[in-house]
Amino acid sequence: MTTLNELRSGLMSLAKRAVSMMPACSNEESTRLHLVMPFLRLLGYDTSDPREVYPGHAADFGAATRTSIDLAIFRNGVARIGVAARRVGAEIEDSRSQLAAYFNALATVKLGIVTNGVVYAFFVDSMVPDVMDDEPFLTIDLETIAGSGLADEELLEALLSVTKAHFAPAAMAETAHVRLVRRRLRKVFLAEARSPSEAFCRLALERIGIAGLSAATIERHYAPLVHAAFEEALVLPVVRQLKADRDAQSRNFAANLAQTAQRVITAEREIAIFAYVRRRLAFLIADEAQFNAIEGLGYKDFLGKLTVYYDAPAKGRLFDFIEGADGYDKFIFPEPFGEIVTNNIYEIDEALRATFVSRVKEFGAAGLTQRLARIA
Repeated sequence: MTTLNELRSGLMSLAKRAVSMMPACSNEESTRLHLVMPFLRLLGYDTSDPREVYPGHAADFGAATRTSIDLAIFRNGVARIGVAARRVGAEIEDSRSQLAAYFNALATVKLGIVTNGVVYAFFVDSMVPDVMDDEPFLTIDLETIAGSGLADEELLEALLSVTKAHFAPAAMAETAHVRLVRRRLRKVFLAEARSPSEAFCRLALERIGIAGLSAATIERHYAPLVHAAFEEALVLPVVRQLKADRDAQSRNFAANLAQTAQRVITAEREIAIFAYVRRRLAFLIADEAQFNAIEGLGYKDFLGKLTVYYDAPAKGRLFDFIEGADGYDKFIFPEPFGEIVTNNIYEIDEALRATFVSRVKEFGAAGLTQRLARIA
């Protein structure tokens, strides 16, 4: 695979195949043979050549420091990639220490992969040379891709960097560092948006000429204002764009929309709705486990509606979205909320938050998809 389009196509095909084969892979050996090996071949590595992909490789520097890995990928006669593989459904977090021990023992190893055949977490040494990072810079979930598709160009570009044709440790570490820093910054900004700290409030207020306030005054009077302003700056532009898109479609396609309510939502529209829901829940949810569970959201496009779900398309449905021709959209939630017809997307807040919290409790914040992807 040498291009993004080829990689995308191959990854989609592999994801669908992997999901169909999951029930038959009940142990580690079948998982490696039928799921992990095809994934490595997708990345361009020759799994039929033990000089390139070698099982059970050991970093042996004496009895006290011997550590091994399930699969090692060699380049020019030296181990460059270590793969810790577990059976489908297993917790991949538990294998991170094994991978780190192997990674740190061999200075030639520059990429570590932990997988259960469905979720693949990629680690490099972007923070400290020859020491594996605590966080993966990239996580690929084949089950999510099979169910929701793959529209993330940045994710594809990161995956392209670990293929055989593009493998360059220094460039890969730089890419990983950028992704990790951006991810951490997003978490900081979202945390401040949900509940602004005193330090952040002081910084923001000083930028507009308000200084010398007591902590109590900030907490009582100004923190709510900072929170509201932050939300308006981040959320309202998305809402306005959604409304502008809807109005433009109404003007240009009024006749068609009036005649046909059962249509497939455009890709741009469904992505915008889904992106808004993720951002909005980040503001509405206070519990850390539930906040992390937002990563388990997905969407599925049907004729005439878009379904947004948590963890599982059918059982985990949050709501169905049906775009209205008259500027009023329909959101269909499970009981007790039912249908909400509105031209103000903020009106779904209560139903959205309550339904999401209910689904997370039902499936668990560590449901299959979330359990395996939480380390991302």
